[in-house]
Amino acid sequence: IHANVDLLGAAELPDSAARPFERIHTESSRMARLVDDLLLLARVDDHGLSLRRQDVDLDDLVYAERERVAVEHPKLRIEGVVAPVRVSGDPDHLHRALRNLVNNATRHARDSVTLSLEATGGEAQLLVCNDGPAIPVNDQIKIFDRFVRLDDSRSRLGGGAGLGLPIARDIVVAHGGTLSVVPSAHPEAGGAVLRIVLPLT
Repeated sequence: IHANVDLLGAAELPDSAARPFERIHTESSRMARLVDDLLLLARVDDHGLSLRRQDVDLDDLVYAERERVAVEHPKLRIEGVVAPVRVSGDPDHLHRALRNLVNNATRHARDSVTLSLEATGGEAQLLVCNDGPAIPVNDQIKIFDRFVRLDDSRSRLGGGAGLGLPIARDIVVAHGGTLSVVPSAHPEAGGAVLRIVLPLT
């Protein structure tokens, strides 16, 4: 499907075909992500997550995500303090976990996304926050279950299949860490805060 879409994109399309072409391109990308996610979860269920361990500068991953958000969502403010933090782990998997959390945050943000990173008490703490609706207390564990989507705003095209957070959790746990929802520093303003905790190198 991707190959044929690329061929169509290189051809001169009539105006009437532009919208169907964009729809096919969006659908094929969504299906590719879904298949990739399902294959990863199948591997986790069968054999656990295979990690390629090396030193990983988490701050580099955070800065890469900040830059991506700035390009893809120019209307969102990007806030947060990022300290140099190094852990031992698989850089590709850790980046995937962070990206899943950031995608979730940008999807629900009203005006801003906050990415903060610090080292404290022998642990790396990474917070991914948005100023959108708060996550109800009764749903704060459920959101890490597979195929769970809490609200109608997570449409099939706009919200994914409900696999991003479970995959992020599996990756973090495989690294000896935790992923959880934590209270907002300003609960009266709403917002959602997800925290990754990882052991330092």
